[in-house]
Amino acid sequence: MVICYDQIDSTNRVAKELVLKGKPSGTIVRAERQLAGKGQYGRNFISPVGGLYFSLLLQPDLQLKYLPLITLATGLACREVIFSICGLPTQIKWPNDIYLADKKVAGILCENVIFNGLEKKSPTVVIGVGLNVNNTLSNFPPGIQPIVTTLFEHLHEQLDIDTLFSSLVTSIVKNSASLGADRQAILARWQKFDYLANKAVVHTAGLVTRKGTGCGISSEGYYRIMDDHGDEHCIVGGQLRLQS
Repeated sequence: MVICYDQIDSTNRVAKELVLKGKPSGTIVRAERQLAGKGQYGRNFISPVGGLYFSLLLQPDLQLKYLPLITLATGLACREVIFSICGLPTQIKWPNDIYLADKKVAGILCENVIFNGLEKKSPTVVIGVGLNVNNTLSNFPPGIQPIVTTLFEHLHEQLDIDTLFSSLVTSIVKNSASLGADRQAILARWQKFDYLANKAVVHTAGLVTRKGTGCGISSEGYYRIMDDHGDEHCIVGGQLRLQS
């Protein structure tokens, strides 16, 4: 079931409400435009007309500790579909951004639905995807134009968003299922497109800031950085970005 809106505040917000109302796995909320799209760390995800914005309800057959890997599987799906349909080589910035020519072209936000402080035995993950497709840079606020891009800016032609949508959903579901069957194969494929690998990065968590070099993900999906003293650290949360 796909529930479509011309305009909405956030597809993830509506999708989470639908989980609480008992809507089944596979239900999708899609919008032509979001007025308050949700990004990581509570930021807004700018969502002008011309992009692809949707949230997929999914009940993966995974142990709770592996649910965060859904974000990585989704990022890999985005990368693979963009390359398959557009021929554009994107990279994945851990944990949830897709980069094209060093600029952000897509973002992912996965949220687990909580019931009375406890997760259901079969937890539902709301997988939110925002992909800049037929937008132009002029559709975005001036302040973020230097750091974002769109597929149109590289192809110089309009794409069939419905085709992208169908392919993306299929690939996300397939990759998520593969996590249960062969988790390490998905992580190995992800590593090939790691945007931060071998680059100088900085990690901030609360008041603690650590600089180092990106070293890829661990077998649990955590990001690894090597600090200036040669010590390796596994990053679970916080903000990880390139050093300026």
